[in-house]
Amino acid sequence: MSTQNFPFAEGAFGPFAAPEVPHSFHPGDVQGQVFYVNANSTGSDDVDTPWPEVDEKICFSTMQGAIDACVDNRGDTIYVKRGGEAVTSTVLFDCPGIKVITQKWGMSPAFRGEYTSLYSTTLTGDPTAIISQPCYIEGLGFVGSDAGTSFFEGAALLLRVDATSTATADPFGVHLYQCRFPKWGWDNSKGIAIDGSSDCLIEECYFEGVGADFAVGIYVQGATANIEVRDCRFRDCDYAIQHGSFTGGGNPQCIYKGNIVATADSKFLKGAGNTASGIICDNFFYTDSATTSTNDASIATMETAGIASTGNHYSTEVGESHAGL
Repeated sequence: MSTQNFPFAEGAFGPFAAPEVPHSFHPGDVQGQVFYVNANSTGSDDVDTPWPEVDEKICFSTMQGAIDACVDNRGDTIYVKRGGEAVTSTVLFDCPGIKVITQKWGMSPAFRGEYTSLYSTTLTGDPTAIISQPCYIEGLGFVGSDAGTSFFEGAALLLRVDATSTATADPFGVHLYQCRFPKWGWDNSKGIAIDGSSDCLIEECYFEGVGADFAVGIYVQGATANIEVRDCRFRDCDYAIQHGSFTGGGNPQCIYKGNIVATADSKFLKGAGNTASGIICDNFFYTDSATTSTNDASIATMETAGIASTGNHYSTEVGESHAGL
């Protein structure tokens, strides 16, 4: 097949559709390239009309193929057509400065990653994807079958320099926006594992233990600084977030703001007594107080460990004005 078709109707890819960028914004003659991923290139929706055609040289059937075609720090963009990609080796987001944006098709962002996802039933000892360089990912789903027991195993997505190295300075500057982490009843026990990263933003993402509860939505440890989890939703997770052992890093290491823990059997923070610098504020918890019914340590213990908790809301409205202070 020499060409593939991608709908470029207004809003199909959000604000990044058909951008007009002044040449003066680019260093020298270097301009960001646009690539496309269509995991279902033989699907019935690939018709000649009415959609424009995209040259096969910049269109790939795998996410890894498109990433490998990108150039470091050129500002390349990868548009992903709707459809899940089953992977048999870990997808490596190892090209700095790329943007990965999924096709919206009018879906709620809480649901979009269900239809545009990287998933694996064969990677039982490795994550489905590893992000090791700064990048922006919007609307993609990550699902895995990793049943391992070390801190990063059991995660669909790993933020780390790689799965084996002792170096943990990367990644920095990662922005995950409206991504989805469903369990699908598979063996992965968590959505994201983070080790030694900095200045990363996880925003409006969705963690749902579909088919069975996640043990934890996000696991964080290592030499971290400015890891911010903002406006995310955690459903059917035993804990929304878990802290491992923190080393070095900067202040604050973690900021958790505006998140919703949506189910009664879900708690917020596990490992709350581990030494870390962090802020937990303006979150909404289904649990009824700021005591160990919400976290696995009391507010006093958390404060001693370096974590401030303030302005959070609980299911019992009578306690919401003071329980987290």
